[in-house]
This record gives sequence, C-alpha cells and structure tokens, in this order.
Amino acid sequence: MKKIVLCLIVVLAFAFNVNAALDGKAGHEKYIYPVVRVSASGGVGSGTVLYSQPNEDLDYSTYVLTNYHVIGRNITVVEKFDADLGKDVKTEKKSICYVEIFKFRDLSTPVGTLKVEADIIIHTRDQDMALLKLRSVDGVKHRAQLLKKEEVDNIRCLDENVAVGCSLAFPPVPTIGYLSRKNIQIDSLPYHMSSAQIIYGNSGGAMFDGDGNFIGVPSRGMVVGWGTPVTHMGFFIPVSRVYDWLESEHYDFIFDPTKNEKECLEIRKKEIEEKKKEQ
Repeated sequence: MKKIVLCLIVVLAFAFNVNAALDGKAGHEKYIYPVVRVSASGGVGSGTVLYSQPNEDLDYSTYVLTNYHVIGRNITVVEKFDADLGKDVKTEKKSICYVEIFKFRDLSTPVGTLKVEADIIIHTRDQDMALLKLRSVDGVKHRAQLLKKEEVDNIRCLDENVAVGCSLAFPPVPTIGYLSRKNIQIDSLPYHMSSAQIIYGNSGGAMFDGDGNFIGVPSRGMVVGWGTPVTHMGFFIPVSRVYDWLESEHYDFIFDPTKNEKECLEIRKKEIEEKKKEQ
C-alpha cells in the first residue's frame, strides 16, 4: 500500500509540474531576455528577437518581430510624379525605429539598455505584424525559441502561458496565466486568448508556453467602460500565423534552419520585380 501511495504522489507531482513555468537562469533566458523595447513615432511597445545569425559577410543579421500598430506611424505613403511613367506614383517612406536590448545584473536587475537603430523590413497592417532589422552588425545572444511548426496545433486551453512585454514602457514584465480560448475570430483572423495579464506596452512582445517556446504575439487587450483594460483577457497572434506570414514574405529562413537568408531574399526580390512588371 505504501508503495502505491508513493507512486501516486510521484505521478501527481509530475502531472502538476509538467507545465510549470521555468524559473531561475533558464526562465530569464527563455522568457525575459529575448524581449526588447521598441520606440516609434506612435509611442513605445515591445518586440521579440527571433533571429540573429551571421550572414555571407560574416556580419550578424538580427530580426525583431513586433506589431504593426507599434510602428505604423513610421510608415507614410506619398505621391510623386514619375517622369518616366508620366504619372503620379505612390511611394512608401519608412522612418527608423529604435530597439532597446536590456542589460541585467544578478539575472533580474535591469541596469541599462543597448539602443540600436532598426529598419522596418516587412509589414502587414491587416495581420498586425511587422519585422524590424537591426542596423547593428553585432549578434544578439538571446533569441526566442519558436514552438515547432508541427506542434502548433497541440496548444490547448488550460496550458500555462507566460506573457512578456514592456508594460507601460517598463523593462520586460513577465506575467503567468493560462490559455483561455483558441481561434477567436477578430477581423476574420484567428487570435488566442490568455489569462496572463497584459497592458499597454505589451503589444509586440511575446507569449511563451511553460517550456519557454514562443507561441505568439500579445496584440490586443479587452477594454471596457472608459478605456479600462481587462488585463486577464489578452488576445495574442498565434505562432501559426507568424509562420504563415514569414513564409509568404520569403523570410522563412528565420524559423527554418535549412533555408538561407541570401537565397530567400533573392527569391523575394525577383517576385517583387515581376509584380512591378505586371502593373
């Protein structure tokens, strides 16, 4: 009987801790350190470092994922007369953003930031996603680990989540909750909901599972009354949409180690040139 009770205790202990959020050094490196602060004309939001690898010049290419609405005011469209075409042509202008990578002492104490200029590389307003590339050629040590593509459908309600973002422009703030809903349709696009508390400034940050895998982008908060946020009802873009978007834009090298940055961007360039010829 004692052996049976002991076995049950071990099984229950494992069951209750299988989704437990990481703590200590592992938790800091998985959840907090990959999240950055993004400054743009519209204010301050968050971003997540997804990729930082050496390119063909042996410099580092570093990409940060954020929300479109965080950097949207840095994009303007102007009409200019094109003498060759003999007509006005709409041209997009993008101003630089700033990405702040936090420095920490004793794991948890923020002691400053490395502030780097960043270019808006791709963006889609309807998807509410944008990809920034740092102008620095130095590598960034801590990058988010994306949930494997073949596992994205295994996310379930009551799975533990950790939301991390620069709430109210503070250094990255982690909050813990549970997946509340899956595939809520907003503007004809699927979002997931988590009870991990998010607030203004979290937009563009990261949602992780208990194992430290990136599972989405906090993007919308439920607001009632006079702009009062319901912090435990946060919507996030599921990582499946991130995969599809990056692939459609030929930036799939960010998550697929078998793909090459230079080759993917050459394919993208040719596709854009062909579209221009068709117009």
